[in-house]
Amino acid sequence: MPRLRPARRDEIAAILRESHGLWGAGLTYAAYLDMWLELLETPWGKRRFRHLVWVEEDGTVLSSLKLYRPVVRLLDRTGPASVIGAVFTPRSLRGRGHAPELIRAMLAEGREAGDPLAMLFSDIGASYYAALGFRELLADEASGTLDRAVDPPAGWELRPMTEDDLPAVIRAHDDDCATRPLAVIRDREHWDFLLARAAAYFARLDGSDLARRYRVALFHGRFAGYLVSLGGEGAWAVREAGAPGADSAALTAILRLGAADARRAGLRKVHGWLPRGAAEWVPEWRLEHRPRRTAIPMLLPLDGAVTLSPLDAPGASFVPYLDQF
Repeated sequence: MPRLRPARRDEIAAILRESHGLWGAGLTYAAYLDMWLELLETPWGKRRFRHLVWVEEDGTVLSSLKLYRPVVRLLDRTGPASVIGAVFTPRSLRGRGHAPELIRAMLAEGREAGDPLAMLFSDIGASYYAALGFRELLADEASGTLDRAVDPPAGWELRPMTEDDLPAVIRAHDDDCATRPLAVIRDREHWDFLLARAAAYFARLDGSDLARRYRVALFHGRFAGYLVSLGGEGAWAVREAGAPGADSAALTAILRLGAADARRAGLRKVHGWLPRGAAEWVPEWRLEHRPRRTAIPMLLPLDGAVTLSPLDAPGASFVPYLDQF
């Protein structure tokens, strides 16, 4: 009878060796493995991140996944959620129902732990996980152009984010979460994990750092928000922006600051997971929204008292890129 348990390091190595081609994102296998083993040892990783395996009695790994338990608020309910990532079945064992069995076992564990809901981001459409009870959330991605520059007001600048900036960044992000019915609430350890994950990836990819990717905005020398973005392949990707009080004027200035840098780097397109309000913040981008085909957010209530109907309104289920696991 198969059972669910944490993966051993040798099992993680074997899983990542075969799945590296799917999710390695340009890293060598050795670098990819080293990165994930490193992240398991971070403080947030030790508390809220596990590799789980579905194993036969003889020890054969039938399927695997990554389980994260971030703190999530849905309306007036706040608590750890079961967030699933990287569901993977070895090629030779596919088509036998091992992955659904693994997911059902994990969901049962989440219910027993008292998690109010489970969440995942699907790259294979919605139907597979809908059959397991997950519900697709309305989600889109936006794209536009940077062919016309509009300068932010005087007194604004961007600089690399430092550890000393994190308390202000956390408060700005919390302000943004306060306006959304669904939000991942990030404490200091969670932010440290996000920074460690990004730094570990880019250092192994090309030896670069986060200096031009994670930045804070200053207005006359004082913290006024933050911007997470990156450039490549002819386009500027906006990952996340925040400002104290979720102030739209500050967000406009921050996005225009970043766009000016991107234009100087020769980039003329912009894309990202942007809230619908961003079209009003930077109308010169002429943003167009379209439904996402990958990273589709899906939720499954694990508590009968949890309802998802408030997320039906356009934009109500917006999930920032950094909350993708």
